[in-house]
Amino acid sequence: MKSAKPLLQITAYYITVSLLFYGLAKIFPALADYLPFGGNELSPTGANEFLTGTLTTLSWEPTTKAIKLAITTIGVVLIMEPVAWIYMGARRRQGRDQAFLLTLLLLPVVVGGIVMIVQNSLALAFSLAGIVAGVRFRLTLDDTLDACYIFIAIAVGLAAGIEALEIAVVITVFFNYFILIFWELEYGEEVSTKRWFTREWMNRGQTDDKQGPPAPDNPN
Repeated sequence: MKSAKPLLQITAYYITVSLLFYGLAKIFPALADYLPFGGNELSPTGANEFLTGTLTTLSWEPTTKAIKLAITTIGVVLIMEPVAWIYMGARRRQGRDQAFLLTLLLLPVVVGGIVMIVQNSLALAFSLAGIVAGVRFRLTLDDTLDACYIFIAIAVGLAAGIEALEIAVVITVFFNYFILIFWELEYGEEVSTKRWFTREWMNRGQTDDKQGPPAPDNPN
């Protein structure tokens, strides 16, 4: 089973991180109040304001928000690191773009910060849309599967912004294991003309097709 090593490594990573957070929660019980989990339940829908016409007063504690944002940022990087690692391991033999790998790690941090800024503010949301339209940010992807990684990064960032990282954990864990399963089964290779997965884990971009030695030059 060629995927045994990466499966054990990624499982050990998740277990280690889980035990680390569990140990910190036991040593510092007050830390549980700052963990970015369960935030989706606290997000206002705006329906009450629309029906009653009265505004809901939102509590804003700068110190608490700053601590939560710092913990959330660390959590986002820990969640996305296995995704980037899976991408590097299973990527096609043509090679990997370092900028794309850094995008996978940093994009959720930026998205999470933006969501926290515009949360509960319709005016800021429209302002953000205008700024993005003015910048006209474009990202060219070589493969359609690369788009899945971008959407994963955005999903993690959105979950971080609403302080619901448990959603991001579930999405990324299943995504990583599914990628490893498809790589193990070489799913779709028999009907495709272009491989996406490498034959060996962490292939460093070299050609992995079975080719014979190069023919000697003809002196004539």
